[in-house]
This record gives sequence, C-alpha cells and structure tokens, in this order.
Amino acid sequence: MVNNNELFSKILSENPPQYRIGDKVNTSQGIGFINGYVFKEREKSWKYTMYPYGLRNFSIDVTTVYGKVE
Repeated sequence: MVNNNELFSKILSENPPQYRIGDKVNTSQGIGFINGYVFKEREKSWKYTMYPYGLRNFSIDVTTVYGKVE
C-alpha cells in the first residue's frame, strides 16, 4: 500500500519547490500570489497555481514563473 504522506515528503526532499504558497511572483499570466503547486513526475518540475493580484476568488495555472516580486 502506498503512503501518500511519505511519498510527498520524499518528493519535497528530493525536489523542493522554488516558490511557496503566498509568495508574490511575476509570471507569464501577470503578477499574483502562489496558492498551490503540484509535482509533475515526468518533467521532474513543479506546476504552480496562482491568483492574480487583487482577485482572490480566481485561480489560474501558471506556465512560467519569472521570479518573486518584493
């Protein structure tokens, strides 16, 4: 039986995400806040979801994150 908590802990330790929930970032979709992320096993990378600046009720998948905004 697979223990999802152990599997996710292993993924986090081997491939830590570059951005955390709540980080304000500049993306291909504009400036917003990270509100979720999922590990893409095939690409060995993280896929992020964000809500655009000023729109907390609206989430979009992010294709490219350019960096954090201070």
